[in-house]
Amino acid sequence: MTVHDAALKGADMSKDLKSVQDDLAFLRGLAEGSQERGGLGVAGGALYGAAGLLYGLQSLIYVVQERGLIGLGGLGNLILAWAPTVIFLVLMTIVIIKDRKSPQRGVTNRAVNAAFQATGVANLALIIVFAAAASRHKDFHYWLFHPAVVFILQGAVWQVIYVLRRRMWMLIVALGWLVSGVAMGLLIERADLYLMIASFGLFAFMAAPGFYMMRQAMRSAA
Repeated sequence: MTVHDAALKGADMSKDLKSVQDDLAFLRGLAEGSQERGGLGVAGGALYGAAGLLYGLQSLIYVVQERGLIGLGGLGNLILAWAPTVIFLVLMTIVIIKDRKSPQRGVTNRAVNAAFQATGVANLALIIVFAAAASRHKDFHYWLFHPAVVFILQGAVWQVIYVLRRRMWMLIVALGWLVSGVAMGLLIERADLYLMIASFGLFAFMAAPGFYMMRQAMRSAA
């Protein structure tokens, strides 16, 4: 064997060793990701659950007002419209700061978080689209399609999570989002039913899964 052949053989062995190391790192990432059943972690699960609780309560109050049981007036409705978002943004800022100090581990966990982040960006784009359409045509019905589409996007994200995690409750959540979104899209003329479905969906498919994932992550970390 010449020196050249030995060098080539050594290079091939180095490549094989690097490939094995990469495979082991990937498998280790999957193993680490499987320790958390939801993938959002404690802070992320709490944030997701809090969002469902805040916006679910908002929708429920709108339902009560739509039925004429209470009347908030102009200022009350303005506060109700913005308070959940302001509170959510404060909580989100806290979570972002916390996650920078303790980033997510595991391939699956990162994939789940990436899916939710992508949906958040898409939601911002949809706000611009539907708000512009409603303003241009002077028709609030255009805006009512926005929450319905957001529900459907959430269903798509949960379908991805189900494929990654293979847990039946995640598939139920995905189907719940999808069915609720379609129902809302078909009932934009019925404000009472529209808001009731929205409120139920936010409590059942956002608040409950979020706090459940938070609890599971806390157990894994214990």
